[in-house]
Amino acid sequence: MKETVTTTITALGTGAVTALLGGWDMALEILLIVMALDYITGVASAFKRKAVSSSEGYMGLLKKASIFVIIILAAQLDRITGNNTQVFRNCTAFFFVTNDALSVLENVGELGVSLPTFLKSALIKLRDANDHPPELDDEDTPNKVNHETANDEGDGK
Repeated sequence: MKETVTTTITALGTGAVTALLGGWDMALEILLIVMALDYITGVASAFKRKAVSSSEGYMGLLKKASIFVIIILAAQLDRITGNNTQVFRNCTAFFFVTNDALSVLENVGELGVSLPTFLKSALIKLRDANDHPPELDDEDTPNKVNHETANDEGDGK
């Protein structure tokens, strides 16, 4: 009986988180993989530098969890704007994928592994492209806010 309750609670929690994330797809799968690689290579780098710290490791895990909070916010932004393509969520996920992938390269470089320059360049370009995607420049975006006039509408600023 206790096992059934635990399984039910786990399934409900997983389902709720997946729904908040806007579903589970390849973008989130890749994000999870790259985040795990970043954490593992970060620990390896800390071992090499003789700077392993449980509090730093714990903070690293909190940062990784916080990334998923930001992904949930982006997914909710997609919902509120009626955006069925999940552009906010996917661009946010890709932004964090590239940031963590760059961190993996940094960590592995600290371990003494030679790195291909083109890979770092490609990741930087991908990160920058997802920081300001062209989809957000479209004039037909539903519920688009005009930033020039947004502060002039009744707030006294």
